[in-house]
Order: sequence, then structure tokens, then C-alpha cells
Amino acid sequence: MKKATSELLAQESADWHHRGLIDAELFNRLGQRYDRKGAASRGLIAWLGLAAAFLLGMAILTAVGLMMNSPVAGGVLLLIVAGGLWYAGIRMATHPLQRHPFSGSALVTIGLSALYGAMWLMATASSDDFSGSRMSSLLVLTGLVAAATAYAYHLRWPLLLSLICLFHGVGAWHSYAGGGAYVADIQDPAVMALFAALCTAFGLWHQQAEERSWASLAGFGRLYVIFGLLYLNVSLWFLSLDAYGNNHALAWVWEFTLVCIAQIGLGARLKDGKLTGFGVVFLAIDLYTRLFEQFWDRLSLGWLLLLAGLSAALLGWMFERRAQRATP
Repeated sequence: MKKATSELLAQESADWHHRGLIDAELFNRLGQRYDRKGAASRGLIAWLGLAAAFLLGMAILTAVGLMMNSPVAGGVLLLIVAGGLWYAGIRMATHPLQRHPFSGSALVTIGLSALYGAMWLMATASSDDFSGSRMSSLLVLTGLVAAATAYAYHLRWPLLLSLICLFHGVGAWHSYAGGGAYVADIQDPAVMALFAALCTAFGLWHQQAEERSWASLAGFGRLYVIFGLLYLNVSLWFLSLDAYGNNHALAWVWEFTLVCIAQIGLGARLKDGKLTGFGVVFLAIDLYTRLFEQFWDRLSLGWLLLLAGLSAALLGWMFERRAQRATP
């Protein structure tokens, strides 16, 4: 097989996997068959070159902005670069031959991130009081632009950036605390839980639509479901903690537990591993949190771990017996 033909087939299979048309197993099988020796090294070199060009460009723009001593000038320069990256990425990602689908999606996503940076620079230049609400507005605006790009050109990476921006804009914050530790917080966990639940429901509907008339948007619904479940469960977990000074903490504990069980049941009914996986993981986190809150200071560590281990073994035995009875 000619080198050009082999590379074209490898790129096509990569694009199919990126668009969600084939699963990871088939993608790896095709990659082993058509990916010639050295293709991985060439891809790594291409990505390193792309990252180097972007970082050098940002360094030059930063130096120019500092020399001009004007955040507005830096913001305008960054805005121009964002537009150029976005345009070049769209051209590469939507090329009929699909020779550089990953690089094109990456350029589009970097361009959208640069758009947020440009708006942030110009916003800080216009006012000394740059509050969190204004930053949230910029995040939401960037998320909407990224979502419009994703749906217009059927690209998943911009949708991933869109969901990150939207959830952070609603009020999910994090910071580096030093010493390898990070701090996560949600401004209003109840509002975030409602927003995440709506996102999850939309994602489940989106997945059904992708099987019918929205086949070109395959994989979009999966992103909605994953982000929705993540923030829904984290928000309910935060609400169930005493650290929030919640007078109705017990009610939130029950709600968190029931939501986790509902996810497991719905995942089993729909045969959706995402629902089942998140439900099992966060139900385990819920049980661990309750054990830590209620029994850590009342029982010795040995008895606590012994009871937890025996309970887990008993539950595993019960589930295995039930599965064996259900198997024809």
C-alpha cells in the first residue's frame, strides 16, 4: 500500500473516531493496520510545533502589549490572533479530505480560549473594579460562541470548552492552594444542581436524537450527560456536608442518596454506563462521607474499617447472587 494511501486511511479513521462514528476498539484496530511506522512520531512533532508556535506568538504579543503599556492594545492583538486561529482551524477541520481534523479542532478551541483572554484584557482596561459577575458574563459569552461554533461545524472540542465555560460561569470556581492541593467551590450549589440536572436531561434527549436525525452531531449528548452528572452529584454532595451550615442537611443527604440510586437504576434501564458509573461512584462517596461524619469519632479506626469491609463484602455477595438468578 502506498504511503499516501495509508496515511489518508489513518487520518480518516481518526476523524471517524473524533466524530463518534466508530468506537475506540475499532479505531485502535484500524490504526494498527493503516498507521505506518513513524506516524506517531510525526504526530507528536506536529503537536509540539503547534504548541511552540502558539506559545511564541503569545510571548510576542505580550511583549508588544507591555511595551505599549496598554491592556487594550494587548487585547486587540489577542483578538486578532483569536480570529486568525479560529479561521485557520475551521478551514482545517472542515476540509473535504480531512487531513488535519485534530489540529483543526485544536486551533479552533485555542482561538476561542484566546477570545476569552482578549475580552478579559479589554474589560480590565475599561474598569478597575473587575468583579466576579463580570468574569462570569465573559465566560458565559465565550461558552455561547463556542457552542455556536460546535453546532455550526459539527466539532466536539469547542463544545467541551463551551460546557467548561458555562458551568464556571454559573458559579463553579477552583483555585490552587499550594503544596499540590487545589480548592473547589460552588457559589450556589442548589442552583448549580438544578442547572446540571437540566443539562443531563438535555444530554439524554440529545443522545436519542443523534440516533435518528442528528447523526452528524454524534458524541455531543455524551458530553452534556458527563458534565451534567459530574456537577449535579458534586453540588448535592456539597449540600449534604455540615460545612455549609445547612439547617436541612439531613434532607440533602437523603436527596443526594436517592439521586445516586436513581442514576444507577436509570442507567441499568437505559443500558447507559455513564449513569450507572456516576451513580455507583458518588453513592460510595456518600456512604464514606456519612461513615466519616457519624462514626469516625465514635468508633476506633479498626472497628470502622472492619464494619465497612464486611458491609462491602456482604453487598457484593448479594449483588452477585441476584445477577446469577437473573442470568438465563
